[in-house]
Amino acid sequence: MKTLKVLLVAAALAFVPAKASAGDYEVANVMDDALYGAGVGGLVGLGLMLLSKDPTNNWNYLTQGVGVGIIAGAAYGVYRSSRAFAQIEDGQMNLGMPTPQFSLQETPVGLALTAKADFIAGTF
Repeated sequence: MKTLKVLLVAAALAFVPAKASAGDYEVANVMDDALYGAGVGGLVGLGLMLLSKDPTNNWNYLTQGVGVGIIAGAAYGVYRSSRAFAQIEDGQMNLGMPTPQFSLQETPVGLALTAKADFIAGTF
């Protein structure tokens, strides 16, 4: 019964609009991606739960699927939101988390793994 109450509260929270509290479009996109991730993770967890030998004792598959989906969706949202710390477009500056870019470069000793992140990006 306690599990059912938790699921009902989680389902109710899933329908709260994420954009209502997010003023910045980047934050709204991350919230949307996390919400979609929760839905997909919940469906995968539900499917795995129903395929198990004892579905009534495996509600943790559903909750773990939702948790993993939220984390993966939020990570994807942050990844695609901004590639630089400060991005200037149409006279507006947006701050975000820089996305590191990894590459292999040849050195006299061999290959070296390098990482870079843009500090400022813009169109002029």
